[in-house]
Order: sequence, then C-alpha cells, then structure tokens
Amino acid sequence: MPLYELKKDDWRPLPQSPASSLVAFVDGGNAEIVKTPSAEIHRVRTAAVATSGSRIAMVRQKEGFLTVKASVQDSGKIVYKAQLFDSNLDRPVTENNGFLELESFGISPAAAENDGSGLGRAAGAMRRILELAAANLFIEKGLSKNYDGGTRKFIVLDGTLETFSSREKSEMESLLAAASGNNIIVGAVAKTCSLLTTEGEPLIAAADRISEGKDGYIIVSHEKNERHKATVCVARLNQNASYIFRVETADAGDLEAFLAALKLQSNDLAFPGYPYGLIMADRFARVSGNDAEITKSKMAATANAEMKELLRQEKALDAHRILDSM
Repeated sequence: MPLYELKKDDWRPLPQSPASSLVAFVDGGNAEIVKTPSAEIHRVRTAAVATSGSRIAMVRQKEGFLTVKASVQDSGKIVYKAQLFDSNLDRPVTENNGFLELESFGISPAAAENDGSGLGRAAGAMRRILELAAANLFIEKGLSKNYDGGTRKFIVLDGTLETFSSREKSEMESLLAAASGNNIIVGAVAKTCSLLTTEGEPLIAAADRISEGKDGYIIVSHEKNERHKATVCVARLNQNASYIFRVETADAGDLEAFLAALKLQSNDLAFPGYPYGLIMADRFARVSGNDAEITKSKMAATANAEMKELLRQEKALDAHRILDSM
C-alpha cells in the first residue's frame, strides 16, 4: 500500500466539472425490530438517488426485513445466517438458496452504529451487501438506459470501497464489472474517517491543516489489497466547507472526473462541501426509531408462532431497557 507524504505543495485544485453527468448516490439504513440472544430481526432500506446537474432525475427506494441468526460450527467458528422476508430489496449475487452467510471475522467493526453485538454488526454487514446489490441493479435499470452516450455516469457509495468478507468482495466485484461494462465510474465518500498519519495525527486534521482552508484534494494512498483496490484522497469539495472527506475511486485514472462530479453536487447551503445526492440518499434510506417502534407493534399484533417465540425470547434482554426507561 503506497503511502504519500502530506505536503502543502501536493494539495491540488479541484478539476472542472463535466458538461453533462448523471450521478447515482447509493445508501442503506437498518434498525433493530426484535433482539434475542440468538437472533435479530431488522428493517432494512436501500435508496439510490440519481441527479442530473442540479436536479433529481430518479429515485429507487426498496425495503424489507432481515432475520439474522447465529450458529456455531463444529470447528467453533461463529456463522451468521441471514434471510430476507416481506421484501422487495434487490437480491445480491452472493445469495445462496435465499440465504446469506458471514463468518464472524468477515464483519467490519463499523458495520452497525452503536451496536457491539455480533448479530447487530452482522445485520449491518448484510445491509452493506444489499446496498451493493442495489447499486448493481441500478446500473442495469437506470444508468445504462435512457441517457445519451455523451453523458458521464457515476456511482457514489456511502462509505469506502473496502470489503470485509468474501460475500461483500464478490458483490463489489460484480458491481465494478457491471460499471466497467457500461463505462460508469464507481467511487465512495466516507462521512467519517479514523485513519491516522504515521505520526499519530488524525488524517483529516492533517489534511485540513495543509489545505489552509482551500477547496481541493490530496492523494494519500493507492490501496493494492485484494479486498480494497482503490485510490484514496482527502478532499474539500467546496471553498466554503468546514468539513473535508475521504474520497476514493476504484480506478486511479477516474479520480479527477469523480471529484469534478462531486464538486458540482457539493454547494447545498445546508451542508456545503457534502454531496447533495448523498444527503438525499441518506434521507430516503434512513429507518428512524419511530419507524422501528411502529413496525414492532404491528408485528406483535399479527405475529405467527415463530414470531411469538422470538418475542418471548426477547424478554431475556428486556430488563435493562425497562430500567433505562424509568
């Protein structure tokens, strides 16, 4: 993994925006509905928002439910098996007879926010696979059709291009192959970044210091790992932005075009410097706590025998919640 020294002279101006571009922003959200020691049910949403210039050209929102169960193999490894139900979510290419499986070492530490449990993190990892499936199908249904050949096309993922399991890696490879076949550039923008410089300084803080408040970018690495092949930079996408972000593309030659497309999207007054399409994708994909509570009430009212058993098992973890609410 080649790393680069952060020098003021290497902070580059943003390239000019393309004359015509179609940019699809993809994000996902999930919320726990039922939680037991051995299984969880999550409500999951994915959203793809395509923008053409400064207008929204297309929105695809899908949702459903995901049951995640843990089992211990003879070898002692923990395996998480997930199954979709009541769902119109795009099916991942890695699905096996209606199931997805992940071993515990294939889960990103950041797979689920505010949830340290293996089941919760597994659900977050599954949601990520479903996001990639949504991006893959959006190429087929949206980006590869109805637009002239002179329009540059982009897929923007929320997060990074790094993968943490063979399932996620296969889904990413399928997405990149589909994008390449349709002349579409794939990249990602991460809202958070925990990387440090070799001197222990937060990468974002170090890049912010050398930028001197100017818009632009600096390349920090070319990742060569088989699970993360990407050119990574840190960029300020608007001269009035207080925040800078980690941005990456699958192909080094696509970075400038990708940054130019993001620049055009990053002048919203509510959050200057953050692409408007990602704000909208987050809004369409988010599953609120209120959504989760309403869904749980409906499930309890219409529960079949299996659901009633899960709700009964949930009481093994309920006492703490009751005390927290008092």
